[in-house]
Amino acid sequence: MPADLPVRYTGNSCVRIIILTILAALAGLSASAQNRRDAGGAAPPPVVSQIVVVKRGEKVSVPLASHGTRSGRLEFLIRSLPAQGRLSAVTSTGLNGATVIYTAPSRGTASEDRFTYAVRTAEGVSAPGLVTVKFLDPPVIATRLKVPGELDFPPVFPGQRSVVEMELINEGGGMAEGEVSVPAPWGIEGIALFRVSGGQRATIKIFFESERAGVSNGEATLTGTMRKRIPLRAVVEEGLAVTPPQLKLTAQSGSQTRTGTIQISNRSHEDATVVVAGGPRLITDHSVQVPARGTAAIPVFADAGDSAAFEETVKLSSGHWTATVPVRATAVGAIVKFAGERVSIAGMAGGISASGSATIENSGGEPATVQLDIDPPFELDTRVITVPGRGSKEIPIRAPRAAPGVYRTSLRAMGEGTAEQLEVTAELTSQASAEAPKSDAPPPETEKIDADSEASEPADALPPWMPRTFQEIPNAMGKLARRSGEDSATLEWPASLGVPADARLEERVLSPGQDDQLQIDWVPLAHVRIAAEGDRVTAELQGLKPGWFYTVRAVSGQGADVTTFFTTDFWTRPKKPLLDVGWRSPALTLALAVLAYSIWRTRRAAKS
Repeated sequence: MPADLPVRYTGNSCVRIIILTILAALAGLSASAQNRRDAGGAAPPPVVSQIVVVKRGEKVSVPLASHGTRSGRLEFLIRSLPAQGRLSAVTSTGLNGATVIYTAPSRGTASEDRFTYAVRTAEGVSAPGLVTVKFLDPPVIATRLKVPGELDFPPVFPGQRSVVEMELINEGGGMAEGEVSVPAPWGIEGIALFRVSGGQRATIKIFFESERAGVSNGEATLTGTMRKRIPLRAVVEEGLAVTPPQLKLTAQSGSQTRTGTIQISNRSHEDATVVVAGGPRLITDHSVQVPARGTAAIPVFADAGDSAAFEETVKLSSGHWTATVPVRATAVGAIVKFAGERVSIAGMAGGISASGSATIENSGGEPATVQLDIDPPFELDTRVITVPGRGSKEIPIRAPRAAPGVYRTSLRAMGEGTAEQLEVTAELTSQASAEAPKSDAPPPETEKIDADSEASEPADALPPWMPRTFQEIPNAMGKLARRSGEDSATLEWPASLGVPADARLEERVLSPGQDDQLQIDWVPLAHVRIAAEGDRVTAELQGLKPGWFYTVRAVSGQGADVTTFFTTDFWTRPKKPLLDVGWRSPALTLALAVLAYSIWRTRRAAKS
């Protein structure tokens, strides 16, 4: 007790003294015991064993601690490392604690891992404590592979390749793997195998290539993790297209040439050569060049020598592309014209009616109904006739009794889109003398030609439809130039049609056949000279009939191998009369005088 503390001895004080004495004794005993433990070797505190849980591939912080506390800082030591994961360095968190980071493996089959640690103090190192790490597997997500519903390939032309990328997406977990297969003419560029992990995607290139035009359908098959069929559709367009699908050949009114045009479109990026093969009754080009992204026209003509209706085909080909165009040619319509330029009738005035005839021809392929008309005093047996196709018809004309003189009018034919006329002249002489007897005036609308009158047109005048100059006239192969004289004609055509060594010109000849059917024959013209001059071919025809209608064709070959280049028709120029026989012409006066004298002598001799 302190010396300066006053001491009082009371009853309570005695009690306090006794208690303090006992406590002091106990403290002395405790200190003595501690001194004895220290003298015999003290142990460091034991560490805490524990269990922690972590997901595979993740990290977890593991606390390190000891039982009880110490006044000094404890040093924690890792005694054994884990077999599966990794540990970081030990980090102190205070006097009596620390932490270490454990990283779990992302793969493996082990369900747990272990490591040990201890604590070191001034007394030494404690016994090791065990840390058990339990692995927590994440929930397993099923594989879910997303594929296209169908694959539509871009259109291409024959021989070109169309490519589509098929995308595969694994929207689930795990690994989607397998193989893609396609039927021909489809194919796969590169590897057909695929492996797609969860959340990833892969691309497979599929191509289509075919020489055949049209629409193709197929299926791509996926095998492996899942089995799936994906529809495939590809279109191969024709690089060449032809219009119309069916060709009709028709002739314009008054023409024997039936024609039509085939259009070819080239939708590709390369020029194309198209070979053309027409039927034996058709005339067309043998080939045509169609530019890239362009068009070309092929004219098709029916043989002018064949006027009947028929059906044929035109075949087109270019590489792998072929097309057939049906062709229907309608019959050539009626083409009616009078043969010759005039009809002359001679006879006696007041006697039996003088008569003559006109010929009307139908160069078309269909019959023509024609209405006839003529002015008095001329008469017709009928006013309506039918002219057969490729045929002709005789028209009787009567000049009844009338005063002597020369009468002229026109025979008119109308119908079937035709309006033709023919000059008709009648010369009536006196029965008794060369002097013309008195007679009534000629009927209206009839022109009487006397000595003072002149012909309404010169004898060498040409009909309005006859070419007067060298001119271009449309024909089967483009344009055909022609001109004619009295007994000659000149034809020209493009040299592109060719000039074979055996080329010749033939004339159409109509003649009656069996059962009164008109027969058409082609006869070679004798006096013809054919020569090529630059880009033109010229044919000179000689020895022709004046005022004659000709239908001519250019051909080569013989028999069944005859090739017709074109067919055309023309008139030769009418021959100019040597004498201009008018009413006051001396030659006509002399002839009438001689005729009258002969009649008088004959009658006198009969009376005697």
